[in-house]
Amino acid sequence: MKHNLVLVTLNKDQIDKAKVVNGKRKQISHALICGPHGQIFGTEKQCRKFFPIWIDIFPHLFDKAVKINKYEISNYVSDFNLVNKLTELHEPLEKAANPIYQELEMLTKKKKGFFSRLFGK
Repeated sequence: MKHNLVLVTLNKDQIDKAKVVNGKRKQISHALICGPHGQIFGTEKQCRKFFPIWIDIFPHLFDKAVKINKYEISNYVSDFNLVNKLTELHEPLEKAANPIYQELEMLTKKKKGFFSRLFGK
């Protein structure tokens, strides 16, 4: 199931909550919400760095990119390994959708010979 990649401009209350969880000294003004997979909190520059690129890199996870000013956030913890998590989720979907990967898997499977089938090894 595809989700939206959401760039959120946080309000003052959300910024305060995010700073409590992620650190008082961290500069936070925006959030990049990746559906149920996780989120990143940071400056506008940090979030915009990933925003347009992830739609192209992970087309099987995200349907579209959306910029929003109001969004209800339930979890204010930044996922620092979010790229790795998205990659792990995207690779099986990409392999299933691409027939070239399926052909390669069929070619790399080791076929059993006559004697191994006969003697059960």
